[in-house]
Amino acid sequence: MKRLAFALSLTVIAATSAFAQVTPEVATLTAEGTGTVHAAPDTVIIDIGVSTRGATPAEALAANSADMQRVIDAVLAAGVPETDVATSNFSITPVYADQQPTRTDNAGPVIVGYEVSNQVTIRIDGVADSGAILDRVVAAGANRINGIRFDIAEPQPLRDEAVAAAIAEARRQAELMADAAGVTLVRILSVTTYANAQPMYDRAVAFAAAAPVPIMGGEQAITATATLTFEIAPR
Repeated sequence: MKRLAFALSLTVIAATSAFAQVTPEVATLTAEGTGTVHAAPDTVIIDIGVSTRGATPAEALAANSADMQRVIDAVLAAGVPETDVATSNFSITPVYADQQPTRTDNAGPVIVGYEVSNQVTIRIDGVADSGAILDRVVAAGANRINGIRFDIAEPQPLRDEAVAAAIAEARRQAELMADAAGVTLVRILSVTTYANAQPMYDRAVAFAAAAPVPIMGGEQAITATATLTFEIAPR
C-alpha cells in the first residue's frame, strides 16, 4: 500500500506540472497603415566625367589627367568641399578602326588609339546652385555628365513623421475593424515599421549656353508602413 500511494503521488505532481505549462491561446487582430511625407530635396549628386583619346595609353592619360584636374579645380573653386568629391570610375580602353582592312594573317582588329575616361561624383548642397556649378565644370573640360540624383541631407525627422503617421493609420484601421467585428482592442502585442524615400519626379538635365543649366529637383516622398498586432476580447 505504501508503494502504491507513492506512485499515485508522483502521478499527481507530474500532471499538475504539465497543466501549468499550457498557455491559453490569445485572439489577435492585425492592421496595417501607411504614412507619407513630401519634401523637396536639398542635395544634388552628379557624376561628371572627362574622356580623352591619344595615340598611346600614356598620351591619352596625360591629356585626361590635365583636363580632369581643371574640372576638379573648378568644382572646388565653386565651393564644393573636397570631402564631397570622389573618383567613382576610371578606365583605359583601346579604340579600334571603324573599317578594318582586309587581313589574311588573322591578326585581329586594328587599334588606332586609346581612350581614357575618368569620372568623379560630386555632392552639392542646394539644388539652386547646381546649375551654375555644372556650367563651370563643362567650361573647364568635362564632356560627360553620366547621372544626376537628388537627396535629402537630414531625412530622419521626415522618416519619423512618416512612421508616426503610419502607426496612427494602422491604429485607426484596427479600431475600425474591431468595431465592425464587435470585439475590443485589449493591448498591442507587436509593432513593425519600415520607411523609405523615393523621388516623385524624374527630371532630365537640359543644357543652355547663355544661362545656367536648369536643374529641377522635383519632390521626394518619404513613405512608411506600420503593422500592429492587437490582443482582442469579446465585448
